[in-house]
Amino acid sequence: MTVESVKTAFEKGEIKAYKLEEALFAELKDWESACRKAAEIRAEFIEKKLKVKISGIRSAYISTSDSKKMTSGIEQKIGGAIIPMGFAGPAKIDGEYAKGEFYIPAATNEAALIAGMNRGIACLNRAGGVKTKITRDCMTRAPVIEFASEKEAGEAVKEIKEKGKIYGEMKKAAEEGATVSKMLDIQVFESGRHVWLRHVFFTGDSMGMNSVTKYTAASVKKFLELIGGKGIGAKLIALSGNMCVDKKANLINIQLGRGKTVELKASVPAAVLKEIYGIAPAAVEKVNLIKNVEGSKLAGTNIGGYNSNAANAVAALFAATGQDLAQVVESSSCMVECKDAGKALEFSITLFCLEVGTIGGGMGFGTAREALEMLGCAGPGKKPGENAKKLAEIIAAAVAAQEINLICTLAREFELADSHISLARGKK
Repeated sequence: MTVESVKTAFEKGEIKAYKLEEALFAELKDWESACRKAAEIRAEFIEKKLKVKISGIRSAYISTSDSKKMTSGIEQKIGGAIIPMGFAGPAKIDGEYAKGEFYIPAATNEAALIAGMNRGIACLNRAGGVKTKITRDCMTRAPVIEFASEKEAGEAVKEIKEKGKIYGEMKKAAEEGATVSKMLDIQVFESGRHVWLRHVFFTGDSMGMNSVTKYTAASVKKFLELIGGKGIGAKLIALSGNMCVDKKANLINIQLGRGKTVELKASVPAAVLKEIYGIAPAAVEKVNLIKNVEGSKLAGTNIGGYNSNAANAVAALFAATGQDLAQVVESSSCMVECKDAGKALEFSITLFCLEVGTIGGGMGFGTAREALEMLGCAGPGKKPGENAKKLAEIIAAAVAAQEINLICTLAREFELADSHISLARGKK
């Protein structure tokens, strides 16, 4: 077949859309060329079929293929999506991993977001910058297993709870073939005949969700083999049993961790607040208490929602640096604390489960790679996990800037509406 005959066969339905790369590779003998041509053919098909023009999507093509692995990155590609990107900063950060001043890339369609982040950074910089630290670092997967009886369920997981022989064999199976990842724990949750085995891993600079799924599968296979040898009947119901928890607002990640837990603090002099926002620390404390605590409780957003707009900064940096966008849900679980200390505002935030990486996924391609290079944390760190932790601390600084700016702006009554009208609509 020629390239043109492959295209004709696809248009006739003889070749599936997801099979185009393979068919074209047989002719072109180059995987990247095959992937690019496949995207072009599919885009032309969409234009003809729907009678629309998608020249913008087509021109935004991003190469995500891997010639060695013969993978295309995503399926049935037709081009790319473009989000405007700006930068905020430089932000002064004194962290365990992020140290210095950072220009922070932010991808967003929201007018005023970067302006607000910049103003917050200016305030925090005048206070000497922010201090950050990582208190937890892990990735989890929680398969659910069904047993014949509650008694057998209890017997089967006893050695896991006690870190006995079965636990040791599961850990060995999970880590076989892993170069960086290590199994840290298995957290057991029981409900009648159903048992969730929440596997906890260290995954280095990778966000790690896909790798821990692979390692957890190996662990569970070994578990079922071992208990089967003891005559205990059990069946894997789902490799992910929703106790992980991925891409959903939840409490367990806040309590036990998933991704990075980042703590940040700053002491903002009252004089700085007065100069930049025209308010006193007491006003900031009051807005935070009534809005972010009382309001969140009444609205039912109190599971990770004791904040003003943490998701704004998380989403902007996730989009800029190629993170999994659906994980903005749990990654923006954030608590903000503001305390009037008289001559200063004691300001702090905690991001409980920030799921980020600097290798794997979309982080090695196109603009995401460049954004990570702006931050000095592209690819693996000198020690496993260093770059991912550095990125987490930088994101925390961006969230802190957004939070303090919005809370202070709200303390100025109608300024929020006025600033959005000015920046988004160009009206004075």
